[in-house]
Amino acid sequence: MALSEDSRSLLQLLLARGKSYDDIAALLGVQTGEVRRRAQDALAQINDGDPDRRANLTDYLLGQADPIERAETARAIADDPEVAETAQEISDQLRMLVPGADLPKLSPTARSVAAGSRSSGSRSRSTRGDSGKSSKPRFPGSLTVQQRRLFAAVVIAALLVALVVILIGALGDDDEAGDTQASEPAPTTAVLRPVDGEDGQGTVEFGFSGTSLAANLQFSGLPPSTEGTSYTLWLFGPGGSFPIQQTRVSNSGAITGQIAINEAIICFIAGDLFPDMRLSRVTDVEMRRTLQQARSGGGGGAEGGLPDFVGDLVLEGQISMPQDAKERILRTCNGPQ
Repeated sequence: MALSEDSRSLLQLLLARGKSYDDIAALLGVQTGEVRRRAQDALAQINDGDPDRRANLTDYLLGQADPIERAETARAIADDPEVAETAQEISDQLRMLVPGADLPKLSPTARSVAAGSRSSGSRSRSTRGDSGKSSKPRFPGSLTVQQRRLFAAVVIAALLVALVVILIGALGDDDEAGDTQASEPAPTTAVLRPVDGEDGQGTVEFGFSGTSLAANLQFSGLPPSTEGTSYTLWLFGPGGSFPIQQTRVSNSGAITGQIAINEAIICFIAGDLFPDMRLSRVTDVEMRRTLQQARSGGGGGAEGGLPDFVGDLVLEGQISMPQDAKERILRTCNGPQ
């Protein structure tokens, strides 16, 4: 199907001019939903089919999705070969249509899944098991788009405010964090191991300290921080990246103690938006810059305000949360059904 001139103009406004659905709706004097429908039609013309048949690719590829929608769509692309193939094909066409467009970067995993789908679709699907479903749970879709946008905006704003306080306090001196221990053992744990010849190891346990959520940190064998540098502990995944602790390391090579955890973070972990943890070695200047960009909406998170992952990757590992715990937490996060 040939791309109409109206569709071409709309895509150029969205991708080359950085306009939002709301901006274009105000310009045309129509509802925002109508602009989104026209955008979906434009991608359908490019792909010769509904781009949102299996995942919300329209908002994702055109930079209009909120953080939760972006994470869910990224997960669908990673898990489903057909979605990955569709996303790659539309993305390639958009890059030809609007050179230099700021499109989402499809991960190497997603690109290889798409390639595998084109060469052996049935074999790719068979690797998922007899049920044909991914073994990784997805964040429940019971919230409306409006509720999810509000939830994302409130949560990200609250987390960034808390983040600035935490990181400024953490850089006050070279002492390790406090040695208070959680009152109960945590069932959710991340074991971080060195990458690319780096040194050190670490464990992060999530649980309760009294009635508040907390994480116990136990890291050892790390090279001491040099002047102007520190270590940052990140949540990482299709939801983006989010730093939860920044500290300098003394000659002991250790990071130990307990840090407070915002309740929303546990919801994101349970929803597989942040399935991994990373520890990076980063300069203080670089860390301040990525936080400032996030607060102003200029980082990789764009409108969502999530900071870019920065620094040299030192340790990484997956977060292990029992499935029954995920299900209970997600029911609470989504509220009454």
